[in-house]
Amino acid sequence: MTKEIYIKVTKNGPYLVYGAPKIHDQKIVVDAEGVSIIYEDGEIHAVESEPVALCRCGESKNAPFCDGSHIKVGFEGAETASFEPILKNAVAIEGPNLTLMDNENYCSFARFCDAHGRVWNLVQVGRPDTDKMAIADACNCPAGRLIILDEQGRPFEHKYEPSIGVLEDGGLKISGPLWVKGGIRVESESGKSYEVRNRQTLCRCGKSGNKPFCNGAHASIKFKAKRK
Repeated sequence: MTKEIYIKVTKNGPYLVYGAPKIHDQKIVVDAEGVSIIYEDGEIHAVESEPVALCRCGESKNAPFCDGSHIKVGFEGAETASFEPILKNAVAIEGPNLTLMDNENYCSFARFCDAHGRVWNLVQVGRPDTDKMAIADACNCPAGRLIILDEQGRPFEHKYEPSIGVLEDGGLKISGPLWVKGGIRVESESGKSYEVRNRQTLCRCGKSGNKPFCNGAHASIKFKAKRK
C-alpha cells in the first residue's frame, strides 16, 4: 500500500515530510536581461529517515534540512495563511479566450510572469500566440499565485509527480522557497489541512507574512540559505 506523501508544519519548528518524495535543488535560470526563463534541476538530496525535517526558520547551517537552529534563535513560526481555496480570494483578469486568476498573497517572486511581457497584459490580447505565452508563464509560477482558466473555467496545469524543489534564484543570487509539487498535502500545526494544490511554495527564510506559504519576503531580505 502506497504511503501518503504529506508535510506537517510543527510549532515554531521545521516542516516534517512524510512519504519520502524526491527532494532536489532547482535553480531559476534567467536570460541576459534578468528575466526568468526556465528551471534547472540540480542535486537530489538523500533522505535517510522518515519523517525528514526541513528548515523553515532560515537559520539552519545544513539547508534545506533542519539542524535545530530554530530553538537557538527563538523562531516564531505562527501560521497566518488562510485555509480557504486560493481561487476564492483571487482577482480575475478576463481576456477574450482565457481568464487569469491572481492571488497576490502567494507571490513567491519567481518572476516568470514577466517572461513574455507581463502575463496580465498577454491574457487580454486574445491571439493564439499570446494565449500560449500567457498559459506558459502562469504555469511556471511555482506558488500557484497565477492560474489560467479556459472558457469552461478549467485550469491549465502541468502534470507533476509529487516532489519538493529547493529553489535557488540564479538571477537575484538568493535562495527561494520550497516548491511543493504534485498535490502534496500540507497539514497545519493544529492538524487542519490547507487546500491540496498542484503547485505551492513554502517559506524557508522564516520571514513570510503568509506562513507557512511564501510571500516573497526572501527577496526583500536577500535570503541566502547556509549549507555544509
